[in-house]
Amino acid sequence: MKIVQVANFVHETSGGMRTALKALQTQYLAHGHEVVLIRPGIESQTTESDGVKHFMIRGPVLLMTGGYRVIIGRRELKDVLRSLQPDVVELSDKSTLFWVPKWCTKNGIACVVFSHERTDLVIDLLGWKRFPFVPVVSYFRRVIARYASAIVCASRFAAAEFDGQSDKVRIVPLGVDCSQFSSKRKSPEWGTPFTLVVCARLSPEKNVDVAIEALRIFCRNEICQMLVLGDGPLMSKLQEQASGLPVHFMGHVTDRNMLANLLTFADVVVNLGHVETFGLVSLEALASGTPVIVASAGASREVVDGTCGAVVDLQPEKIVAAINQFRQLSREDLRIQCELRAGNFNWAATGARMVELFTSSIGISRYVDHS
Repeated sequence: MKIVQVANFVHETSGGMRTALKALQTQYLAHGHEVVLIRPGIESQTTESDGVKHFMIRGPVLLMTGGYRVIIGRRELKDVLRSLQPDVVELSDKSTLFWVPKWCTKNGIACVVFSHERTDLVIDLLGWKRFPFVPVVSYFRRVIARYASAIVCASRFAAAEFDGQSDKVRIVPLGVDCSQFSSKRKSPEWGTPFTLVVCARLSPEKNVDVAIEALRIFCRNEICQMLVLGDGPLMSKLQEQASGLPVHFMGHVTDRNMLANLLTFADVVVNLGHVETFGLVSLEALASGTPVIVASAGASREVVDGTCGAVVDLQPEKIVAAINQFRQLSREDLRIQCELRAGNFNWAATGARMVELFTSSIGISRYVDHS
């Protein structure tokens, strides 16, 4: 089977979506399928790496998105898809490429849409509600619901966008590589000094400013530090906010082994994204044996439970209270509970479920609904 992934809003500093695309490619290849990725870039080009062919289609930066590029030229994308003759298209964009499922249907190609974001919440977040985007996005959603073979959501929170609009929604949780992110790598210096880690794109929806204010309160009585792993449009503003505090901005960490080491070094990971549709960072932290504090809104609350994390409102005082609760627990017991929770999520299961969806969509086998 030839699987063609088509994705917008992904680049070198992308987090969860980029990780998910790469992990799924590995699983598809392991199942013996051919994999191609089409995404936007500065210039159109074709490359190949790790058994996956990459088609870059020239696309402009979309304003007010923090630098994300998008494919807007329909003709070039259609030409590439025709030349590839895929069995199934895995589409990771419900907005600018909303037309792809309809085009695929007309050309006899199955199209499974992966809903990586809550479009309805992104409109609010970017302040676009004052523009006539709500009816436009609603139209996009209706087109996708009608023509997509299936709509994949990684969480109930993500699936809520389609409540009452489609019976094609399937919940497929993402996974974590427990060989790379492992609590066995926990540093001997764990807790010296007490370390909070924030791993997120530095953009408004990640609420890193709230985490910094929580550190400000926590520092009044404790020796501690915060590591901020990520880059984005709010970097300068957040650095100014953190002036005088023990906050270390480390930029976007591209080395996955380095990221794994930093997550195991942490005492607590703070992931406050309130529009997260899964929260891979939360899961990677748990696999590293590190408890996680997540926002009460968003999907990360579906990843953690009371044995390994805390769900809080976006108030610094409540974050500090959650940190203090963790400090009352046995670190070894906490490490074990985090690892056990992460063990419930693995990429092999995610990949197998996606392949079953694909084969069902093109009529190779019957789909069994496990959701």
